[in-house]
Amino acid sequence: MKRLFWAAGLCLLPWIVVLGTTLPDGYPAQHWRLAWTGFDAAEAFGLLATAWLLGRDDPRTPFAAIGTATLLLADAWFDVVTAGDDVVFSLLMAGLEVPLALACLSVAVPQRMPAHV
Repeated sequence: MKRLFWAAGLCLLPWIVVLGTTLPDGYPAQHWRLAWTGFDAAEAFGLLATAWLLGRDDPRTPFAAIGTATLLLADAWFDVVTAGDDVVFSLLMAGLEVPLALACLSVAVPQRMPAHV
């Protein structure tokens, strides 16, 4: 499995160069509202699931927390890079999303190392 991840990651590098040199700076998107509300709904679900699992001391909590942190960091990234004229609002949103993502990651990281490590 490790080789698959290495190969996939390395294969993406030239693709990133192609995208960076060929994609237009702007592109009108369809279903923009649905994309963003759906993305935020996924974040809300992730936050609620993380809180619920955390409250139950469920061993699956780190998975929900990491997934939610990933969504929040991706949202912050796209908020900022697609901001246009709303850059201040986008930075404010990222200022909320990044700390929330860090809070999720703090839940996912074990507080103490197991004795056998």
